Amino acid sequence: MAIYLIIPLRQETVEIDTAITSIIDEQDRFQLQGNSGWLVRFAGTTKEVSDKIGITGQKEGEAATLGSALVTPVTSYYGRGPADMWEWLKIRFEQ
Repeated sequence: MAIYLIIPLRQETVEIDTAITSIIDEQDRFQLQGNSGWLVRFAGTTKEVSDKIGITGQKEGEAATLGSALVTPVTSYYGRGPADMWEWLKIRFEQ
């Protein structure tokens, strides 16, 4: 399964957070520190995960309720962050 980085593009993230926690299984999601976004493991494309969560995929003329977000696949990673985030990524990439 692919891993995606989902970053809300507005300050208020409750709607996206609620959608992700209700739709994506706990073992397939990891909330980034500071509530700055999510890592999500999903068997599908970038568009499919965005539609599943409800960021996109509304019928024509229907307004999006979750606000804007960036959804991008994670193919490699590097940086500084909490140990549990690195462990989550490592384990999911190896599965």
